[in-house]
Amino acid sequence: MKMLIVDDSKAMRTFLSSLAQPMHFAVTEAADGRDALDTMIKNDPREPYNIALVDWDMPRMNGLEFVQHIRRNRDFNEVKILMVTTSNSIERISQALEAGANDFLMKPVTKDNLAEKLQILGFEE
Repeated sequence: MKMLIVDDSKAMRTFLSSLAQPMHFAVTEAADGRDALDTMIKNDPREPYNIALVDWDMPRMNGLEFVQHIRRNRDFNEVKILMVTTSNSIERISQALEAGANDFLMKPVTKDNLAEKLQILGFEE
């Protein structure tokens, strides 16, 4: 299974990768939504990303904009999107879900709450 981790914090990308790799995900990292979009477009369509963990607040292209771009491209309909952010406002959660995110995970992330969200989205350990 392939996972794309999108966060402007290198430390957060490294941390999320360290949680995901033991769960049998091949992880690719992107520093913002623009890099993530480019990565997905250049990816071999025969081996698509299964899930993207996406931070909200990033430069160049934020997480919401990334979700909107991905959901407009039918090639990426099957990619699950998990927003990972510090904001827990109902407005932001609604915006993300309306844009096409599948679920929401609050920081600070733990191994257990990430595993729980992945299971809810259909990924078994």
